[in-house]
Amino acid sequence: MKKIKLLITSVFMLCALSLNAAEPESNMVKNEDGSFTVTRIDADKKAIKYGQKVDGFKDVTVIKGSAVTKQNPIAVSLDEVSNQEINIILSGDIKITGKDDVYDVIWMINDFEAGFPELDRRNVKTNEWTHFEGKVSVCIGQNKQLYLSKSGIPVDSLTFYLKNFNVKIETEGSLGPKVSWMEVPSLKKVYKDFFSFGLAVTYKGELNNGDIQDGLYRHADSITMGNEFKPDFLFAWQNPNAKITQFTDSTGKTIDVPALLPKFTDMDAILGIAKMNNLKIRGHVLTWHAQTPHWFFTEGYSSSKDAPLVDRETMNARHEWYIKSVLEHVQAWETKNKCKEHVVWAWDVVNEAALDGASDTRWLREDSDWYRVYKSEEFIVNAFRFANMYAPKDVVLVYNDYGTYSGSNQAKGGKHNAVLKIVDAILANPEARIDAVGMQSHMNMTSPKVTGDDSFETAVQHFVSRGLDVHVTEMDIGHALKYSPIKQKNRYNEFFTMFIKNRATPEKHGITNVTLWGLTDAGTWLDNQKEYKGNKQHPLLFEERELYAKPSYYGVMEAAEKAKAE
Repeated sequence: MKKIKLLITSVFMLCALSLNAAEPESNMVKNEDGSFTVTRIDADKKAIKYGQKVDGFKDVTVIKGSAVTKQNPIAVSLDEVSNQEINIILSGDIKITGKDDVYDVIWMINDFEAGFPELDRRNVKTNEWTHFEGKVSVCIGQNKQLYLSKSGIPVDSLTFYLKNFNVKIETEGSLGPKVSWMEVPSLKKVYKDFFSFGLAVTYKGELNNGDIQDGLYRHADSITMGNEFKPDFLFAWQNPNAKITQFTDSTGKTIDVPALLPKFTDMDAILGIAKMNNLKIRGHVLTWHAQTPHWFFTEGYSSSKDAPLVDRETMNARHEWYIKSVLEHVQAWETKNKCKEHVVWAWDVVNEAALDGASDTRWLREDSDWYRVYKSEEFIVNAFRFANMYAPKDVVLVYNDYGTYSGSNQAKGGKHNAVLKIVDAILANPEARIDAVGMQSHMNMTSPKVTGDDSFETAVQHFVSRGLDVHVTEMDIGHALKYSPIKQKNRYNEFFTMFIKNRATPEKHGITNVTLWGLTDAGTWLDNQKEYKGNKQHPLLFEERELYAKPSYYGVMEAAEKAKAE
C-alpha cells in the first residue's frame, strides 16, 4: 500500500540570525503546504537588534523601548493573509529589563470586528525569562497586526528580549493535503495508547463494501451500526407472526411471544464481516423509545393505536425475553465461530430515556410507550438487570443519551442531572450492572463548551466520580450556515485534546472509546435536522468523494501527536 509522509511544516525562529547577518527582507515566507512562517517583527531599525547573545542564549532579538516610535514595541504585520480565515499559532520566551516590576503582557490582534482576540496573556516579572504560547482562529481583515500590547507597560524605560519566537499562520488552503483515508496514518494506531477509536456505519452500501472494509480495518477498533441492531430492524418491521410460543421469565411468569421474531439474518452477516476484519462492535441499542414497534407494548401484540397497553409484569417478561434473545444469540454465534474475544464488546442497554428540560421532579422522557407502561425508571433498571443476567461479565453495559453535558454545572434541573438520577437508580439496584455512560456528541461550533464550568469535561468528570467509564458516542460537529474548515479543525482538536486528558488509565476511570457518527459527509443525518435544513453539513473527518482526509482529520491527529510529545 502506498505510504504518504505527511508534510510537517518547519517553523523558523524569529530573527534567528548571526550578528553579521543582514536584516530579513520580508515579514513572512510562504511554506510548501500554503502556510506562512514569520521571519521578522516590525520595528524601527534603531530599536531592534537581531541575533544577539543574551544569558548564554544565541539568536536573541533585542528591542530597546526608548528607541521605539511605533504604536507597540513588538508587532507582526498580517497583510500577507488579510481577508482570510486563519489560524495563528504563537510561542516563545520573553524577558523584560528595567525597573523591577511585574507586567501584564498581552499578545493580541488589532481586529475590532473579531473582538481584539488574545493569543496569550500572563504576568511577566522583570529580569526573568517567561514562556508564552497561544493559538487563535480569526477571519482577518486588512491592515491587521499581531502585537504585544503596550497598555500598562512603560515601554520607554524597558528593554525587551525574545528567544525561540515562533509564529505560524495556517490558511484554509494549508490544512493538510488531499489524501485518501487509505493513505493517511491510521486513527486507531495513533490513538491506541489513549482509547479505542470507533466509526458508525450502515450495513448495505458501507459495511458490505470491500473497499470500505479495508478503510475500517485501517482506522477503527470498533464500529457501531447506525440502525441494524435496533429493535425495529431485528423485528424486521413485522407484526408478530401467527405462530406463537411461550416464554417463562426469571420470576416464573409465562407469556406468549412471537416464535419467528427477532430475525438475526443481517446481524449474523454483520458479525461475520466484523470478525473477518478484526473489528469489534458496540451494540446499539437494546431498549429505546424510538424504532421499537408499538405492538411490542400492547395486549395481543396489536398494532392499533388504540390498543390497550399491557401491565408492568407482562412488559417485564417481554422485555426480558427480547434482551435474552438478542444477547444469547450473539453469544451462540461467537461460540459457534470460535471467537477468542467477543465481537460485540459493549451494548447501549438503554438509549435516550432522560427528559429534555428536566427538573428535580420530572426527569424521564414521557413521550414513549416505555414510560406509558411504567410511569417510572423501573424499565431502565430492569434493562440493566436483564443485561447483567444474560451478557458476559466482560461485555460493557452502557446508558447512552444526548445532551448529557447540558447543565453539567449541576444547577437545579437540567438534562445532565436527569442522566445522573438515572445512573444512580441503576447503581442502587444490586441486580443491575452499568459500566459506562455513553455521551452522544452531536455538537456544533459553539456548544457545548469543551472545558470549564458547565462543559463537556465537567460532565465526564461527574460520571467518572460515580465509578463509571465514559464512551463518547455518535460524535459529529455541525456548522449551521457557513462551513469553515479551519474552525472545524480547531474544534475537533480542542475536543480530542480534552478527551485524551480525561482518558481512562489502570488507576482511574475515564474515556475508553470515542466513536464518530458516520464515515463521510455524504448523507450525514444532520442534513435532515430542523436547525440545519437547507444547509449542507460537513461534520466528519473524511470527504464524500474519494474519502479524502479533511482538515478536521488533521486536527484529530495533531491532538494525539501533541499529547505523545509532551
